[in-house]
Amino acid sequence: MRGQQIALGQRFDELEVIEESPEKVRKEKAYICRCSCGETTIATKSQLLTGRKKSCGCLRKRTPPNALDLTGQRFGDLEVIERDGTNKRGQALWLCRCLRCGNLRPFTATILRIGGATSCGCARSDQIRRANAVLRTDMSVDGVQIPILTKKVRSDSGTGVKGVYRRVRKGVVYYEAHISVKGKRVWGPSRRTLAEAIADRKAFEEEYHKPYIEKLETGRMEDTNG
Repeated sequence: MRGQQIALGQRFDELEVIEESPEKVRKEKAYICRCSCGETTIATKSQLLTGRKKSCGCLRKRTPPNALDLTGQRFGDLEVIERDGTNKRGQALWLCRCLRCGNLRPFTATILRIGGATSCGCARSDQIRRANAVLRTDMSVDGVQIPILTKKVRSDSGTGVKGVYRRVRKGVVYYEAHISVKGKRVWGPSRRTLAEAIADRKAFEEEYHKPYIEKLETGRMEDTNG
């Protein structure tokens, strides 16, 4: 490739070489080229000879003849405007307008067709805000969010029991239970067995969590009966 020459007027895919660039690109000889779409662009010698650059960039936005054309179609609150190049995996991107807020955002055809995206993301934000509002009002008692009290143990728990922790001190394994409510954290004594710590945790739940849970359930029953 080093000995190969590039002549004015020579074509490389969609590019026609019209003159040598007065400045090098990344320390390499470069050429000013006219693309078949009418735009001009600069390409290095190696880009032209290896085919790494085939157009001014317009090829990425063109829809192949055999490709699915989604222009004008709607997917939820998304309206497809036009083809918008490809992503890093080479998948075709389609520029969509969100009919909820007007934002423009590209998506792959696969994501659109399987329902993986139905808005630019604003719908999800609205859902989160509504869920948080419900959590603060309908699912709270005296400022305590009940779903937080009753949620399951985390997958990375070292004991498999919510609020119970495994400790090692000077080579000795022991267990501790703790509970939190309204910013208050209560710890149980160090226990030599997991069963003892679990019993502590259950006692904490009866004392600190159960009153709030029962109060929420009572309120719901009154609303239903009323």
